[in-house]
Amino acid sequence: MLLSATGAVGCVLWGVGPYPPLVAETGLAALSVVFAAAWIAASRRAPQHTGLPPAGGRGLVWLVAWLVPLATLACFNLGFMVSTEYGRETERLEAAGYGHYSATVVRLAGDPIRGHNASDEPVYFETDLVLRIPYHSGPRDVTVPKMYTRYDPPKAGMTINVYYAPGDPRPDSPVLEDGRRWGTGAIGTRMLIITLFPVIFAGAILTGALKYEMPRDVRRFTPSVHLPALGILLLGLLLLLPTALGWEAGGLARPAAFLSCVTPGAALAWVWRSS
Repeated sequence: MLLSATGAVGCVLWGVGPYPPLVAETGLAALSVVFAAAWIAASRRAPQHTGLPPAGGRGLVWLVAWLVPLATLACFNLGFMVSTEYGRETERLEAAGYGHYSATVVRLAGDPIRGHNASDEPVYFETDLVLRIPYHSGPRDVTVPKMYTRYDPPKAGMTINVYYAPGDPRPDSPVLEDGRRWGTGAIGTRMLIITLFPVIFAGAILTGALKYEMPRDVRRFTPSVHLPALGILLLGLLLLLPTALGWEAGGLARPAAFLSCVTPGAALAWVWRSS
């Protein structure tokens, strides 16, 4: 049981990569299922226990109390995972040196539009600009819409900072003002930090509750208790597979990943009520 839970914790804290397909991470999750099956087999052969030993009981309480919220967080964040195509494009750009560089304004491609800020904020302009980008293969003129400049409208010959990949030879390689390429479904660091607070709160509450009310027969395998709980967890894993492996699944991959968020808590609730 401890090995199974350790494998699941590894998926949450160590094994989740930035882009699908998460082949190695899915294998780690499958390994935790194998450990769970081994725990079931070992439990059937173990002698009957009248209760949990104090030290083992404390370890099990902490493991379950924090594993359930962390697994829920992992399912939730996987629901926001970017597409496989986005991941491949990001890796290609990073390999080509994507970053913050300077480029020269060749000419204006449209009239500057003055922005409407509050009276105490600096004036800014949005302008379509033709920039000379110094790629490794040679400089190219690229039109970038709605470039932002403060105080004064841009002029030919001035220098502007943009994000691009100098080693990317493609003519449609992205040139962006702020560097963010997030599309619908991408989760940022800020969002991840925000979702950690409910995990800490839930882990603290569950630790206190399970410390005094952990059912005494949880560690001893009981088919009517643990097999349905294992089935609920396997269902959650199956719901995550389309997103983790980058399958489109007719647009149902993301809703299925969000639906899997309820399975860790549902498995714990079943064990608690049935033990």
